[in-house]
Amino acid sequence: MVALGSTLIDTAKFGSNDVTAFYLGSNEAWTANKPGMVLIKPTSIDYGGTSATLGENGQVTFSAVTSLSLNGVFTADFDNYVIAWSASVSVDVPGLFARLRASGSDASGTDYTQQYILASSTSVSGARTASATSFAVAYPDNDLAANGSTMYFYSPFLAQPTAHRSVNQDAVSSARIVDTANTHSLSTSYDGITIFPGSGNMTGKLAVYGVRS
Repeated sequence: MVALGSTLIDTAKFGSNDVTAFYLGSNEAWTANKPGMVLIKPTSIDYGGTSATLGENGQVTFSAVTSLSLNGVFTADFDNYVIAWSASVSVDVPGLFARLRASGSDASGTDYTQQYILASSTSVSGARTASATSFAVAYPDNDLAANGSTMYFYSPFLAQPTAHRSVNQDAVSSARIVDTANTHSLSTSYDGITIFPGSGNMTGKLAVYGVRS
């Protein structure tokens, strides 16, 4: 218990990911332990390349990195997660990829299945890759200063197969849309993720959110 003025607060009721506030003139607490998204701060980050910084609020800023690993972002607090990402890339192809991660090590076996749909101008195309060694999360264009992507991860911490979906916008001239879907077949619990370009490097920012239902 802690005191706020004349009000005693039962801190045991609120977890580390809860937002707690008190109404003026009231001894009733309001908490964000309700449906919605909660910003998550990784316990640590690892990277290859020039630099990456973990901010106080959990946002990760990176410059010319060839890989970026987020540790301790998936926990028992949430089943599903969203990563909001905005970055430039030094090389147009072959794309941006991700691997699930546990205790500081990437899951790099051939247990991923990739599927994507690309909409550009009036054309729509797609492709599928089985027995892949990573998720396909985006196909950013290096003529755009800030490619944008929203990545959804379903049940990565649960000891069951994991699903992923990303919606990516890129290319200044055509405003392409790339929608990717992936599965990882192992029934393993993962607490982190590594994101990397297929070649070259990437510069930008991202933030991870847990989705409370």
